[in-house]
Amino acid sequence: MGQWAELLLTGVVAGLFGACATYVFALRKDKEERRRDRLVAHLLEAYRNIEDAVGRDEIADDQLERLEKSIAATFLLGSKAAAEEAARITVNLKANRLEMLPLLLQLRKDLRHELGLERHDAEIRFLRLPRNKGK
Repeated sequence: MGQWAELLLTGVVAGLFGACATYVFALRKDKEERRRDRLVAHLLEAYRNIEDAVGRDEIADDQLERLEKSIAATFLLGSKAAAEEAARITVNLKANRLEMLPLLLQLRKDLRHELGLERHDAEIRFLRLPRNKGK
């Protein structure tokens, strides 16, 4: 009977160890997925806000505010290359030159990589339809 008890105890201990290890790895994976989801959401919002402000004759105050927040989010959450592009924008802004296309290209590259999408180098075009200002 002692041999059976030893085998049973070994099986129970191994099963508990396996269950604990699986639980810990699942928690780690879930945490990483939530981090990635938040990162993608912030970068996607930054991309949209920057794209919304680019290529317009006039930028509204709310667009400027979203643009500032998006540049700050890029510094905080973007890749090294994206943060460098954001830094370049802030330097160029002091010289009254606002060129956002390189940052948009870098954010697009980073987002497509995070989402596991195919990389492409299609030129970014902006659709700006005229607004009815009188209505």
